[in-house]
Amino acid sequence: MSGFRLLDLVKFFVPILPEIESPLDNQSFDEKIVFTVASGIIFILAQFPLYGLIPNAYLEIQDPFFFNRSIFAMEKGTLLELGLLPVITASFLWQVAAGLKLVKVNFNLRSDRELFQTGQKLTAFALAAVYGLGLIASGYYNNVIKGFEPTDAAPFPSLSILGLILLQIVATSSIVTLMVEIFDKGYGFGSGCLSFIALQVATTFVRDIISFESYAKGEVSQTYGALASIFVSLKDFKFNTESLARTDLPNVIQVLIVLFTILVVIGFQNFRIELPIRSTKMRGMANVFPIRLMYTGVLPVIFAFTVVTNLQVLGYSLSSVLSAFTSSTIASSVIGSWTLNANNNNLELTSGLLYFLSPATSVFGTLISPIRSIVYSSTIVVISCWFANFWSKISGSAPKDIAKQFKEQGITIASKRDVSITKELSRVIPVASVSGAFVLASIAIAGDLLGGLGKGVAAVVGVSAAFGVLEEFTMEVQQSGAGSQFAGAFGGK
Repeated sequence: MSGFRLLDLVKFFVPILPEIESPLDNQSFDEKIVFTVASGIIFILAQFPLYGLIPNAYLEIQDPFFFNRSIFAMEKGTLLELGLLPVITASFLWQVAAGLKLVKVNFNLRSDRELFQTGQKLTAFALAAVYGLGLIASGYYNNVIKGFEPTDAAPFPSLSILGLILLQIVATSSIVTLMVEIFDKGYGFGSGCLSFIALQVATTFVRDIISFESYAKGEVSQTYGALASIFVSLKDFKFNTESLARTDLPNVIQVLIVLFTILVVIGFQNFRIELPIRSTKMRGMANVFPIRLMYTGVLPVIFAFTVVTNLQVLGYSLSSVLSAFTSSTIASSVIGSWTLNANNNNLELTSGLLYFLSPATSVFGTLISPIRSIVYSSTIVVISCWFANFWSKISGSAPKDIAKQFKEQGITIASKRDVSITKELSRVIPVASVSGAFVLASIAIAGDLLGGLGKGVAAVVGVSAAFGVLEEFTMEVQQSGAGSQFAGAFGGK
């Protein structure tokens, strides 16, 4: 008789959790197009402001997570306050637990796979509630709640309005989790998380460049987009030099950092090693097996920033609660101390443990805080490289897994004996995995240290994610042929 497994606890929640049914047949290309576009539209619409806050609350919120928002599509003051952070964190927690054998799961069994996915979903729902409660308890929304003025008699907002805000955050995060599941069940192209990140990065980048949205700062009105601001200033025959390096809105330097990052990542996508292979069943049949530098994709970088962002969110919430409800400030200051930047309402870390897990906001800040920059950079690189090596072993793409697939398909490496295939792949795949993670992490960190405020990291993640979705999309187009209206349109037929 098999023993009890942690995975079995999930069975108690299966009847009450919403479920996306797996498709009975493979989805057609046209159906995937419809599901992908519809999910993207819903995701964008989730950026509506939270009900119960003042107009333009996102401009007034004192934001301690400004440098991590772009990576996880976290839009402050909106329904998408938590973005993809809960679902990504839950996914990594379960994958790492399974890889370390903390959770016993047999992925060859459909029942185990379904329980595993349900466990991820349940954890995402729980994390959304925990994050939401942490933000509310920390007083994150107190200064932007409509009609609330703190007094000695009522220093905190009413529980009803706080409960309503929490409900909106958790409900939206749950919907996002279900939309991710739609992709993961095969209704859309690629991974749901990566698709949404690519969409968010693309729309944000365009907005940062050409948005003509007007932003009032005192008696002065500014245009949101960096290049749009310059264009608007030219109508009065003036050149708005403030748009080059302003701190309260997107600036030209950030746009250039993102653009340069995109070009570098695109260039590295083509780096690969091609191993000559031949068929053992058909004489004369030869080809190459490509092993890309980005063997594990952008997942290691996302994992590293997921770890850091969770520490920042939970650390800020804990520090704020300790400061508000205890007389001693020692414990909270050890976690971190924040100072408000009046120019952009960002809460910038000035000391504490979390200070060393955050980037400086400018090149000058990087230079005057070398220890902070080194610790932050080293943390991201080490975590990324560790996860890349770990993921290549547990994701079914390890050397022994590839060698097994070669044997089943009657393929061998040219001039190598069958017994040497695993050994040959073991010399290449781990190096490619770790090297790719190191390169992407280094590019992402470079943007942060230059003052990109997370936009460079988002560009790395977004472009790499877009390539993964585009690769699956291209394969679907080739396989669909003339049987699809959309495929015919993309193929020029």
